Amino acid sequence: MAEQKGRHIVIVGGGTAGSVLAARLSEDDGLWVTLLEAGPDESAYDSSVFDPARAPDAWLGVCPIARTLMHTDNNAIPILQGRMLGGTSAVNGLATLRGLPEDYDGWAASGLEGWGWQDVVDTFKAAETDMDFGAAPLHGDSGPLTVRRWRRDEMSHAQLAFLDGMIEAGSDAVADINDPGQLPGIGVFPVTIDADGNRLTTSLAYLPPAVRQRENLVIRTNSQVTGLHIEGRRAAGVILENGEQIEAGEVVIAAGALWSPVLLMRSGVGPAAHLTDHGIGVVADLPVGETQHDHLGPGVPYRHEGPRGGTAGPAQSLYIGASNGTDVDYHLFPIAPAATDGPTDFNMAAFLLRSSGQGTVRLGESPEADPIVTAPPLPDDGMERLRHAFDRLAAWERSDAFRESGCTPLIPYDLTKPDAVSVAIERGLISYGHMTGTCPMGSVLDADCRVLGMEGLRVVDASVMPTIPSGNTYLGCVMIAERVARKMRAGS
Repeated sequence: MAEQKGRHIVIVGGGTAGSVLAARLSEDDGLWVTLLEAGPDESAYDSSVFDPARAPDAWLGVCPIARTLMHTDNNAIPILQGRMLGGTSAVNGLATLRGLPEDYDGWAASGLEGWGWQDVVDTFKAAETDMDFGAAPLHGDSGPLTVRRWRRDEMSHAQLAFLDGMIEAGSDAVADINDPGQLPGIGVFPVTIDADGNRLTTSLAYLPPAVRQRENLVIRTNSQVTGLHIEGRRAAGVILENGEQIEAGEVVIAAGALWSPVLLMRSGVGPAAHLTDHGIGVVADLPVGETQHDHLGPGVPYRHEGPRGGTAGPAQSLYIGASNGTDVDYHLFPIAPAATDGPTDFNMAAFLLRSSGQGTVRLGESPEADPIVTAPPLPDDGMERLRHAFDRLAAWERSDAFRESGCTPLIPYDLTKPDAVSVAIERGLISYGHMTGTCPMGSVLDADCRVLGMEGLRVVDASVMPTIPSGNTYLGCVMIAERVARKMRAGS
């Protein structure tokens, strides 16, 4: 190992954001970067990680995953997060949606200078090499993440039935669902895959062999961080599960929207009353874990007659809807079931995008236990907005494409009835897996993602989002990590 020189930065978590941070910070040879990941390196990945068609295999236990339950009024939703280099980018649906311009303009309007749409759009573009659009007003052609849209010949029968049936039912076909000017409408998810169609995690994209060989970058996998070493109000390093202590000039927590707040609270940074109840000394009284957001919604189960696997294959069609006709506020698409037993072949999931509800992340019965996660409640107008989604779903069921597909409702009921949404919700809500906002800029962090009232401590992952974007959050984490790394290298 080369002699350590320069300011030492320790990154906790080698997932979606952590891999980006490690790559970008180590470009500066005046910095010494240590990346700590609780799970294994890519060499230990099961082959299912790299095959997008086998993503459900990863969810069902063949990959290292942190499993947590998020509790709603009616059910407990399993929350899966990748525990390996690449993190959740190694087990997610690969969808590279960005949300809408007004999402980020809302961040800036709340006082977070530098986070408006015009501030972040170039970062989104710079992160990607779009194999369909290339260099374009909304896309880039030279970033580390290769992006393309699934072709028709890669789509399953059920996915094609949804795409064609929604167009038949009057929905606009959208070539680029990352272009707000083309919405609402039906299109296909853009995804991060390489030229051979394999999953491209952020660790593969940002930490190739040439980057790993940098003398100022150390990557340590299977290294579980259990707490921060805090001196006064300064983060002086981290403490590993084996008792080892690593000193640092700055600590950046990138452990995800559930585990970043847990690490802060275990170290005395969080709501004073909650910490006191757990016998933890309060270092900084901050509302950590008090504003958890997610995209939630009901699923309507269907059976695909014929060969099992109506949603088999990685390709996903997606209807982006607007319950008032113009303002995008929900996603509707087929997803694979959470388990392989039973008759459900796929669910048509309707996820609300704009939600004012706030859930929580709290320490478990002991600080070492899994956190207690409470789902955000549906917004007051959620039922009305979901009825619009169900009306579109009912129109799909009336299409020739649906009738010819062999798809049939598993629980037949009239989707247009006033109680259709409440019946579906009573069966249980589904999470889109977009947990955000548990350490938000504005109340826990400043606009540079530094923990308020602390020195040498930042959080950089989905937990920093002050409000949840109107779309998938994966690419938003990449964008945030890119921008914060740039700020850190500039001395901010």
